[in-house]
Amino acid sequence: MAALTYAAPSGPYPVGVRDGEVLDTTYPTLRPQDAGGRRLMVRVWYPALTDGGTFRPYLVDDEARSLRWLTEATGTPEEWVDRLADVRTHSVAGAKPAGRGFPTLVYSHGAVGWVSQNTPLMEHLASHGYIVWSVAHPGEACGVRYPNGDTVRYDDAFNETFLGTVADPHYLDRITGDVATRFAQTPAFLDEHTMGPWSQRWVDDMRAVIDALEAGAVAGAGGLAEAGDTSRMGVFGMSFGAAAAASTAQQDHRVKAVVNLDGGQFLSDLLDTDIRVPLLHLATDMRVQLEAMGFPPVTAIDANEFFFEPLRTAGTRGDVHRLRMTDVSHLELTDLVLIPAHDRATVLPGGGKAEAQRTIDLVNAFIRAYFDAALLGIDNRFPQPQMAEFPEVVPIDLAPVRTWALANTNPPTHPGT
Repeated sequence: MAALTYAAPSGPYPVGVRDGEVLDTTYPTLRPQDAGGRRLMVRVWYPALTDGGTFRPYLVDDEARSLRWLTEATGTPEEWVDRLADVRTHSVAGAKPAGRGFPTLVYSHGAVGWVSQNTPLMEHLASHGYIVWSVAHPGEACGVRYPNGDTVRYDDAFNETFLGTVADPHYLDRITGDVATRFAQTPAFLDEHTMGPWSQRWVDDMRAVIDALEAGAVAGAGGLAEAGDTSRMGVFGMSFGAAAAASTAQQDHRVKAVVNLDGGQFLSDLLDTDIRVPLLHLATDMRVQLEAMGFPPVTAIDANEFFFEPLRTAGTRGDVHRLRMTDVSHLELTDLVLIPAHDRATVLPGGGKAEAQRTIDLVNAFIRAYFDAALLGIDNRFPQPQMAEFPEVVPIDLAPVRTWALANTNPPTHPGT
């Protein structure tokens, strides 16, 4: 069986990688295990000095055990973990950083995801001069392995609530009704309902890591916090972590830009409201995937059709980019895209159509160019060059939302009222 591979990052810097830990004693806790402080494991990729050394395996020590909990939680084949374990990355463990003053990014994985789930993207950004910190959320990642060898499995309550969201009888109306019905059903899935409390906890995790970066208080990271420029701070995430990243940008004024990679919001802070900073929302086609799972024809335009802008101007703000990738399924935005396409097609709803390296190149190109423009002020005409290179990415048109909102004399600011 051929080993899984992906192309080396394209930037001028070699890439280093290290693990560290942040102890959060500031923000409210949900898990009893966190009462004495929430231990946040972090992995950081960064521009390095060396172009020698041994590349770090994708999974080291007993990380494969933690990743096997993903297969337990999601039903993905255990054999996929074995295949990822053989991947060799393009990062050198413990390499010396290439200098100081690099813009800083903080990343959040998906629900029951894992800290390294987008390694090619992290390496790509680091090779182009970013320091990228990925946060492992204990109890909500499939598994967390701390630098001292301690491990934490996902909490059943979290996973059961997450999987139960689509079983809510109102969920069908939220995705198959008309605009008014979809908007009216939105509150049933925000804030104290379903996943809201965990989403806020993930926001707090990201804020705790930013706090630690500013204070130089990341244990085991070898001074990398000081090598980053936190005045040029961006956040991003995938799926549940993407929703947390967007809310982090709204709640934390230190954040200057955000990428939501296919995540639906679970907090009301961005509902019918302008997001505070520039945003890239890069989505997959939820209609195709949900209908492949047996749902009736989906009428929702996008999971975030009512978020990031006021309804009457939805989709018109110049620095809020809403783009959809065709033929890419949700979990193919993780490193599971490296699994052969015919295997993905048998397991992932709507999966198997995307070519692995092209999908990696697409995500790398859009996210790097966006942060270059939003954080560094580079005039790169984002996203036009990227859309020309990847025509499978198309704009999300929210005209039906605007039309509905404008037809109501006083559209409600809180759905269902």
